[in-house]
Amino acid sequence: MDRPSIDPRRGAVRAALLLAVWLLSGCGGQAPTAPPAPPEPAGRAGTVSVANHTAYDLEVAYLNETDADAPQIVRTRVPTGQYAEVSSGVLPASLEVEFDLVLVPRTADGIRVRRKIQVAIDGDWVLNVRLADESDPFSLEITGASP
Repeated sequence: MDRPSIDPRRGAVRAALLLAVWLLSGCGGQAPTAPPAPPEPAGRAGTVSVANHTAYDLEVAYLNETDADAPQIVRTRVPTGQYAEVSSGVLPASLEVEFDLVLVPRTADGIRVRRKIQVAIDGDWVLNVRLADESDPFSLEITGASP
């Protein structure tokens, strides 16, 4: 029996067509994919500090709920003219935290001025505390800045 001869160009064309079909089949089909990664929280983890620019000491408190099983109130005293971290460590990104700031009365004054500020954690924050009028403790102002 005679075998028909195979044209070498015909074999190359056939191989090229098979390769093209194989490559194109991957473009339109649904290839198995890995499960989507959980969304990353927007922002960055960070700390919160207070710069006390008043003539009074400050008490700063907030409810730390990063451990859902054991939430705790964190209190920090910031002396007049001082700077202190009040978050007691790094807080997770995008966490909403309400800080409660209270002017500590001098022994004769007896006043307590209280302000609250909401902070969304996105890196480190510094809360600058000032009196708009140095003679009026009720003019307490808090401005937040990310350094």
